[in-house]
Amino acid sequence: MSMLKRLFATFVFGLALVGSGHAMAAADKGNTLFYNLTTDEVWPAGMAAAQAYNAAKRGHDVVVYLNVRGVYLAAKDRKQDMLGATERTAQETLKMAMKNGARVLICPMCMRQCGLTRDDLIDGVELGKPDILFKLLSQDDLVALSY
Repeated sequence: MSMLKRLFATFVFGLALVGSGHAMAAADKGNTLFYNLTTDEVWPAGMAAAQAYNAAKRGHDVVVYLNVRGVYLAAKDRKQDMLGATERTAQETLKMAMKNGARVLICPMCMRQCGLTRDDLIDGVELGKPDILFKLLSQDDLVALSY
């Protein structure tokens, strides 16, 4: 790995740590943690899912919004790679988050663009229709993290 790539990876990891610390501090004040997940790439998707799971497990109000390529994480028949740090797929971790109270919303338009139907989705995923999404996004106590 080149020096530039190592520096970039270190920078991204550092931002994730700083961001997660702010998110947890905000959650302690009763804020909703909103994870905007736009990718199915194993590293960022796995990190976002793990962070959402850990927050939900601690009793925080957590919403994960799957959009763009992130919708593939909810596809029950799609093969997914495992994140080495957790030894789980992002989908497995999202299911754990939902069991601990997290809501997982999916963009209906992105879902259609990717060729997915409601029947293709894992149990518990909700359609993130505009009335639901805009109500969440207009909350004063919302803290958004994007992956």
